[in-house]
Amino acid sequence: MCGIFCVLNNFCNNCDNLISQLKFEQNIKNRGPDNFDFKVFSTDDCTLAFASSVLWLQGKTLTAQPIEDADSIFIYNGDIFSSFNETLQKDVGDTKLFYAFLKEHIANNSLHDLDKVHGPYAFIFFDKHNKKLYFGRDIFGRRSLLLGKNKESDTLILTSVAKRRTEFDFIEIPAVGTFCYNILSNKFEVYCWQHKNKNYFSKLKEFEAFLLTDIGNVFQKEDETDSGQIRTFIENENLCILRGLKENGLNEEGSLVFNQLLNSNTWMKNVKLLQRLLENSIAKRISTQPQYCKQCIQNKANCKHATVGILFSGGVDCAILALLCDKYVDKKRPIDLINVSFDEAKDYQSPDRISGLQTLEELQLCCPERKWNFIEVNVTKDVLDKERDAHIADLIYPLNTILDDSLGCALWFAARGQCKTYTTPCRVLIVGMGADELFGGYIRHRFALKRYSWQGLQNLLDEDWQNLPYRNLGRDDRVVSDHGRQLRTPYLDENVVQFLRSLECWEKTYPSSDLPLGVGEKVLLRSLAFYLGLKNAAILKKKALQFGSKIANPKENGHEISSRLCN
Repeated sequence: MCGIFCVLNNFCNNCDNLISQLKFEQNIKNRGPDNFDFKVFSTDDCTLAFASSVLWLQGKTLTAQPIEDADSIFIYNGDIFSSFNETLQKDVGDTKLFYAFLKEHIANNSLHDLDKVHGPYAFIFFDKHNKKLYFGRDIFGRRSLLLGKNKESDTLILTSVAKRRTEFDFIEIPAVGTFCYNILSNKFEVYCWQHKNKNYFSKLKEFEAFLLTDIGNVFQKEDETDSGQIRTFIENENLCILRGLKENGLNEEGSLVFNQLLNSNTWMKNVKLLQRLLENSIAKRISTQPQYCKQCIQNKANCKHATVGILFSGGVDCAILALLCDKYVDKKRPIDLINVSFDEAKDYQSPDRISGLQTLEELQLCCPERKWNFIEVNVTKDVLDKERDAHIADLIYPLNTILDDSLGCALWFAARGQCKTYTTPCRVLIVGMGADELFGGYIRHRFALKRYSWQGLQNLLDEDWQNLPYRNLGRDDRVVSDHGRQLRTPYLDENVVQFLRSLECWEKTYPSSDLPLGVGEKVLLRSLAFYLGLKNAAILKKKALQFGSKIANPKENGHEISSRLCN
């Protein structure tokens, strides 16, 4: 994980210190505490400055950035987990491999194929000879990359994180493909992902409006575009099983439901495949990192501290991740479970604190050899207001809604992982993002099924998934990475996503009135939790982070602009 920064100025040679003038430097360094470097490249046509900080998480040795050779300059923030030689990845790390991969695809004019790379990334690549600046984010938009422009000059900035109240305006780079800026012609072009959705064109239009210019060339494969055809639903055995649950009777705990489901071979096939895919996803995300925590990484001391933390509300999403992480973390190391509460009036006994402690007991029974550090992050209103105004609002920027405020602040304090007696030294933070979109965990999914049947539910699941790259993942990367920790999202592994998106909607979620809340929603994921022994966590009702932690005011409209972020 890294912080990356590039500034381009066509007319002057003083942009090398712009990162300091704008006070971006410390925010970039926070993201990568293991190394920081800076390079300036000048020609008669332009001056470019590149800066990068590094959090070393792959390879036997740290790869310093920016990387420069006779032809190019490259800076990169990401984690590539496949599409490259797995043996080389353990030795070399992914930065140099992605650099070589990118150069090959630029030379072959095959940048569309970057959507086949598995893992989150954002990059900036400068072709010295052709004076072209390439940049982009992965297909799910899991890493932050912002574009800034100054209305009074031709200066452009690409950066992982920005600040409010500067002479620059910023926009998140849309996750629609790889962009290229031709410095000589002053034109932008984009190499689109092969698989596009209905948001694709609107996001390109927003980008053009921000730039005040049209994108000159849009390279795409039209035959791969999502056609938007209505899906034909063919009832299968799993739907028959679900419909039969009510006829056979229910109990409040839901155990009868899950026992019946797990006795079905067709249902168990999906449960076991999901387990295997999630185990592979987690293994890739925690097994490649150096075996040192933040405290021991510099002197390479014999480290037995926690290197992995989990954002832990006690709900089914994070409970499963915690239990599966136990399989891949050295038994001599603890795993940190980070639980954040803003409920000062009730001594921080928020819904997430209560459910977190309950699920902790269940984890201890399932994994008696593991030491679980349950970190109670308690945040007063005064501290929340102070940190938001001084720092967090800049990390959330350019987003600015009440929902961004609540979630961004909650994640920042959770990622800090600090309680009265302990601060997590982990360098990787595992989170359950994407689970509700993929498994249908929101109350609106229940309304969609009731009003519009299976087609309505499928349409809403598609819409939720298509919105995900443009909604919050860049923001979440910015606030978590500010603590020098890497945000990793096992549910958003490409293989997991492919499997879940291939299922009929009722094979993932059954938000029917036939089943109580906390049972039908995300029924496949809850089935896996029950199968793994997390029988209480399997039936916990969905609580959004902003409400479970008590940071949000339920009377406010989350989609409105937050005055707290804009003052």
